[in-house]
Amino acid sequence: MKILVYAPSLSPRVKYAFHLLFRSCLKADYELVDKPEHYASAGGPRVNYSPAPLSEGELWLPAGNLLWEEGIREQAPEVFRHDGLPAFFRLEYPGAAMPFDLPALAFYLASRYEEYLHFEADAHGRFPASQSLAFREGFLEQPLVSQWAFRLGKMLEERFPGQAIHYPAYRFLPTYDIDMAWAYRHRPLWLNLAATLRSLATAQWPMALERLACLLGKKADPFDTFSYLKTLHRSKGTSALFFFLLGDTNRYDKNASPNHPAMRQLITQLADRRPVGLHPSYRSNFRQGQLHKEVLRLKKITGENVSRSRQHFLLLRFPETYRRLLKEGIREDYTMGFADAVGFRAGMAGPFRWYDLGAEKAQPLTIFPFMAMDVTLRRYMSLSPEEAFARLQHLCGQCREVGGFFITLWHNSSFAEEHGWQGWREMYEKIISFARESE
Repeated sequence: MKILVYAPSLSPRVKYAFHLLFRSCLKADYELVDKPEHYASAGGPRVNYSPAPLSEGELWLPAGNLLWEEGIREQAPEVFRHDGLPAFFRLEYPGAAMPFDLPALAFYLASRYEEYLHFEADAHGRFPASQSLAFREGFLEQPLVSQWAFRLGKMLEERFPGQAIHYPAYRFLPTYDIDMAWAYRHRPLWLNLAATLRSLATAQWPMALERLACLLGKKADPFDTFSYLKTLHRSKGTSALFFFLLGDTNRYDKNASPNHPAMRQLITQLADRRPVGLHPSYRSNFRQGQLHKEVLRLKKITGENVSRSRQHFLLLRFPETYRRLLKEGIREDYTMGFADAVGFRAGMAGPFRWYDLGAEKAQPLTIFPFMAMDVTLRRYMSLSPEEAFARLQHLCGQCREVGGFFITLWHNSSFAEEHGWQGWREMYEKIISFARESE
């Protein structure tokens, strides 16, 4: 039976928040109405989202002002705990189902409202995890919006016996950013020469010898792990998603040329099994027309329209980044995660639509948040492989409990043990097995 939801007016924010709760986090049929007489006379399950109760038997979610405002203003949410979970936007009224504004909480986290406000950026201009409410209040490793939506579903089932709430099924998706397909091979001669001289000047003899051996065909390139990954995923029964960096060579964009036959062949081979995505370059954030150029490059190689992306360096600024992607026809983005901490940047354990706060409109871009990145675990958090495995198990379990989409971000280069990744290959195989068995 469809759930009737009343709100005094159906602003874009109200519509977005309930779509998050009932469609992104749950799989429940609902209808939004703003006519109190229609709502009061209807039978069946009813949810009232307003400042005051309307009728007996309803489930009342108290409403504040945030979802009827326009524009962006400073917010100072005070976090407290209710029923074992963090909450904010407190509204304590007798008879209310919850002592806070749940749709506003969901909207605030999923829209990334705080990232539109002033913040202290990191060296790359990114919003760091340490600036987020979730990190400061200790709930970044919880998919808080998904958890509260799950609780809401249980409340509805209890309040309206016979009302079946459907919950999404847990899924696992390993993803890979191909920043450098090869450490040495298929790269410009001048670059290899400069790197060799640098290794010799700094007495890094093993690296200089390894480079020479790879270039002479005496040793496999340490970053060429694609056959290994293909075998791994086949043995585990998983399907992976690859994102390719196709920018022009510069300080931060160092992949092989997209025109090199080996790179084109690699992309084509991987695209045969599953559509690949674009890894927009660092420079694409600052040079006009660069993103369009890279989209055309990938389309020319695969013969398919480019619909998926993840930003190189996880460079994500609101609303500019997502507006650029939409303009180029991108409809799925996988950047929603932090470089400096693992967890749930938007409080969501599964995909959801992007809300453009500047335009006050839900846009046709689906965000697929990832929960953890290899570089984050090893470099930013300084975890051992064993500690990282425990952290990943926890995140996977959080997703499983709410029917989430557990997405990991790894690099093909992170299986090169001689490049600082000793013990990580074995750990990764373990987490793939653990995540896969949870499905």
